[in-house]
Formats: sequence, C-alpha cells, structure tokens
Amino acid sequence: MGRIPDEVIDRVREHHDIVDVVGRTVQLKKSGRNYFGLCPFHSEKNPSFSVSPDKQIYYCFGCGAGGNVFKFLMEAEQLSFVEAVTQLAEQAGIEIPQTGGAEGSEEEDRRQRLRQVLDLAARLYHHLLTRTEYGKAARDYLQKRGIEHRTIEEFQLGYAPDSYHFLLRFMKRRGYDERLLMEAGLVAEREHSTGRPSYFDRFRRRVMFPIHDSQGRVIGFGGRMLGEGHPKYLNSPETDLFHKGKFLFNLHRARKVIRRENQAVLFEGYMDVISAWQAGICGGVASLGTSLTDSQARVIRRNAETAVICYDSDTAGNAAAERGLDVLKKRDCIVKVARMPDGMDPDDYIRERGSDSFRSDVIAQALPFAAFKLESLKKEFDLKDEEQRMRYLTRAVEVIADLPLAIERDHYLRRLAEEFHISLDALKQEHRGIASKKKREAKRDKGRGKWNNGYHEGKHMVGDGRRPLAHEEAERRLLTVMMNDRQVADRVQDTVGADFNVEIYAAIAAYLYAYYAEGHEPDPGRLIHYVKDDRLVREISALMMTDHPEQVLEEEVTDYIRLIRNYPLHMETENVQKRAKQAELSGDALKAAQMGLEYIERLRAKKSK
Repeated sequence: MGRIPDEVIDRVREHHDIVDVVGRTVQLKKSGRNYFGLCPFHSEKNPSFSVSPDKQIYYCFGCGAGGNVFKFLMEAEQLSFVEAVTQLAEQAGIEIPQTGGAEGSEEEDRRQRLRQVLDLAARLYHHLLTRTEYGKAARDYLQKRGIEHRTIEEFQLGYAPDSYHFLLRFMKRRGYDERLLMEAGLVAEREHSTGRPSYFDRFRRRVMFPIHDSQGRVIGFGGRMLGEGHPKYLNSPETDLFHKGKFLFNLHRARKVIRRENQAVLFEGYMDVISAWQAGICGGVASLGTSLTDSQARVIRRNAETAVICYDSDTAGNAAAERGLDVLKKRDCIVKVARMPDGMDPDDYIRERGSDSFRSDVIAQALPFAAFKLESLKKEFDLKDEEQRMRYLTRAVEVIADLPLAIERDHYLRRLAEEFHISLDALKQEHRGIASKKKREAKRDKGRGKWNNGYHEGKHMVGDGRRPLAHEEAERRLLTVMMNDRQVADRVQDTVGADFNVEIYAAIAAYLYAYYAEGHEPDPGRLIHYVKDDRLVREISALMMTDHPEQVLEEEVTDYIRLIRNYPLHMETENVQKRAKQAELSGDALKAAQMGLEYIERLRAKKSK
C-alpha cells in the first residue's frame, strides 16, 4: 500500500472518538472533563492513564505514554501506523485509495508480504488437513480427541506433511523467496556442504494451530507432532510479527466474551482452549508455549478483572499455576485456580465427564488465590507430624499476612484455627509478629533506595524530579498556550523564535511554527500526527493534559516571553558576579572592580529588556 493521503488520515481520525477506541481496551471512568483508567502500558494499581475527549489525546502521568488515537492502537495492539489507520478506516467505512508505487513504505510492504505468506500457509495447512490424503492421520487424531468438524473450521486447524520442502516449493511457485519465508518463521536454514545455505520446512508431520494477533490475523503457528518425535510442541520463532511473550492464543476470538463476563480462563495448551470453546466455554486463552509473562497478564487485566487459571493437575501444571498466580496478582487481577482431578487436563476432563460438569464442578468451583496457596503449601509438609504441622502453620500465616484486605486475613486465620483446632488469638499474635517483621523489612528496603526519586524518562522531561526553574515553567506554559492559539504562536515566533532554552521545548516550538505555516488550525490530535517523533509526542501529550486556564491574559504571555529571553542574560550576570567574588577572595582588587562594573552593566541591560 502506498502513502495514505493526509486528508484521508484526518477524516479517519475525526470520525473516531478516542474515548470509544481506548474504552475497548481500558476500563475508563469519567472524572471532571477527562476519563481515567489503569494504564495498559505499565503496572499500576491507581489509575493515572487519562483520556481527553476535548483534545482527542491520551496521556499516562505514571509512565509518560501519550499520543492520539492512531498512536494508542499502534502501542496497544502492536500495529504499524498504516495498519492502525487502515483498521479505523474500515470500521468507519472510509475507503483508503490505493496509491501504490514508490511512495509506499518499504517496511510496511515487507510486513504486508509477511502477513500474506502466513495467511497463505494457514490456508494450505488447513486444506491439507481437511481435503487431502496427507491429512488423514491428523484427522483421525483430532477425531479421537473429540474435535468436531465445526471446531476444525473455526480454528482453521491444519496439517504440515512429513516433507522437508512441501511448503517451500509451494511458496516459491507463487513468487515468495526463501528469505521472506525465513522471516515469517515458516522455513529454517542450515549450511550446505557447498557453503551455501539450504532451506527446509520448519513444521513437518504436525497438527497445525494458527496463532492470531488481536485483529485475527495469522502471525505464527504452533505445531503438535503426530506419533514419535521431539519436540512434541513446536512454535514459530520470534519474528517481526510474532512475539510469544506478548500475545495470547485465541484472544481475538475470546475477547468479547471475556469483557462481557469480566473473566478470562487461562489454559495451559491450545487443545485445552479448543476443547473448552467446543464445550461452550468461549472466554479461554493460553500463553504461547512459555510461562505466563507480565505482558500477557497486562493484556488479560485490560480486558477483565478476574482470571481463572485452569492448568493440568500434574506437578508441572501446579508449578505453572503458582507462577501465573504471582504474575497476575502483580497486575492487580482477582485470581482463582480451577483444580483438576489428579492425572487429568481440561481436555481429558471435558471428553470424559462432559462440558456441564466442567463448567459447574471445575470452573465454578475455582479456589480463590489465598485458598489455593494454602492448599498447595500443605503438599510440602507431613501434617501428621507435629513439628511439620507447626512449620506449615507458620508458613500459612506468612501467606495470609500478604493479603491486602483485613477481612480476607481474618477469614483465613479463622479457617486455620478451625481446621487445626488452634486458638485464634495465638494465630493472630503470630500474624502480628510476621506482619511487623515484613513492615520493618519493607521500611529498610525503602531506606536503601531513598536516593531514587522515582523519576521516569517519560514524565515531564525537564527537571530530573526537581521543581522546574522559572524560565522552564514559562516555556512549558507558553507552549501550551501556543498549541491552542495560533496568534500567540506567531507572536512568539517573532520575538523568541528558536531561542527556547530547553532543547525539547525548542524542538516542539519549531514543529509548531511549521505546523501553523502549512495552514493547520490548533488541534492536538493532528499536531501529534504531524510531529511523529515519539519523544516529542509524549511531551506534547503531557503539556496538553496539564491543567491550564481557558483564557490567558496578554500580560501573562508577555511575562513568559520576557523570562525566556532574559534567562541567558541572567545566567551571564550570575557568572560575572561569581567571577568578581573569586577575584576579590584571591586579593586581585583591580580585577574584582572590573568584574563589579561589568556586573552592574549587565544588570542595567537586563532591566532594559
């Protein structure tokens, strides 16, 4: 696709309310003129992510993320600019002209070809599974696993035949070269005896599970080996489109249900998700062959408040559930764990006991975070032994001491007292001791890091956590006025020009002058698109989200300009004064007198400005 005309970009941006677009991802609540929610780009418990319907921009006061509606989609869904515009244009029914030619982005064209080749591979694998003799063994396998034809079609399951060059030859006949297939993760290379690279199909003799991004586009594959062979499961390697630590299997299909029910069910494997979907549990997702990552937990929390972990009942499954619990809790999720009978995974359970039992006896009976932790802890001790039992109780109270709510702590302490026939007062005393120790440790750790002022590079970029100087504050306020008033910008251009003292503010001012020179009207969303530079976009978003009066008096603008223009002279004057004092202290009376006269002259010059 070629360059999208600016007038089309403006139409798309003006058609969409940023509050609606962000609201599909972030749960927003109105406060004053703006909307606030938990930032989707960093971990936080108190909402610092702000969306302005008036300015059509967003800004996080915690991490500094900011921009317009296109920037949000690019960051939240890992889209390029063209992809973000195209997606919103399609939703608005706005046609994007196919200009083609040299104006198009080379990088964008390459990503488009990657998507084409991945989509074609998915359709080829699906065809081989459902309509050829190649896929008979895979069809038999899926039938034994209870997977119905409608489910195979829905998930576009496929089969990669036992051949080193089947896909490679198919793609080359259609004009796709080996390097592109390598970049898509579909083929691998090894060095031939001649010294030249030799390419071969990465996936062979495997049932194929297409993996999609949040928009439902194929970005990679998971393949399960049929029969003997290692590894049993093989995922696509990391590519420009596929980042296994960021995406979740089936999210694009499950997202509406997850948001409606305010609950996501996290499974361990693809087949568990597919079996659950077939059984009517459509809010299931899975990580992509790795432990749950912080990025994946953040995606879950953006879409739902509650996460139910439903992993296998074996040791590895329990350990993975423990890790997932901690990652999700850090993201402020309400976490529950659905317990499976020994020796069973969700797929086995559904096939043997049915979907109704799975819903009512497994998902609905999921244990809260603390209850699961306490039950898991029991397995580490022989509770028939008195000494081991005491050690368990101490560890259990430590788990309870970490719970955030007093009512939760009281509830689980009472359960422990009843279960082990121990005085509640004794448990509470133990709890107070542990809680006090944790508080002392936290205070000590905080003390060690007392010199860390919490400054983040995305926050206001001047000051390193200190209060801004007068001229810095003047430049900030003046830029804010300039972004809302073209006449003020023209006046500043005539009087200050490029002589802002803070580098990033000078850069923003230069963009503003050029923006207005091209005939644009004040519009924060459009200005952000015009600037494009990420660092400047964040700072512009921060400036525009700062509270400022609707009307600024001409006298205030004059004061801001005076402060900015006087600052270099002020610094020179201070420097002369310091040199005069140094000369006086060193006994050089003549030089001190000369410096004194120079200081007086600079003071006069400063007052005359």
